[in-house]
Amino acid sequence: MLAPALTAHTDLQRHHVAVSVTGPIATADHGAALLAACTPLPPGYGLLVNLSAVTILTEAGMRGLRELAASARAAGHAIAFVCSELILRAELILGDLDTLAPVLQADEQAFPLVGFAA
Repeated sequence: MLAPALTAHTDLQRHHVAVSVTGPIATADHGAALLAACTPLPPGYGLLVNLSAVTILTEAGMRGLRELAASARAAGHAIAFVCSELILRAELILGDLDTLAPVLQADEQAFPLVGFAA
């Protein structure tokens, strides 16, 4: 199975790290890779995870996303998930990911939740 491509960007003005995921989040290894790419965060920084380009999401992948949210929150970081695709966003919400972190439609909606306004 293909692995997800992870792209990270640190916004020094808004104090957050944005990670974009392209491809599948289908196995425990995919979830572990995402967790490793997102942690540790700099002190006081939030995390924005953009899932708009995810092609496959399985229960194991959803478990990985839940673990990422719980880990970020336990470390005192704000976290938000973004997905512009309505069907995938609905899957994330039905999987109760929104009980751990906001699941939003656009990055612009997440910026005020995960970092400082520039």
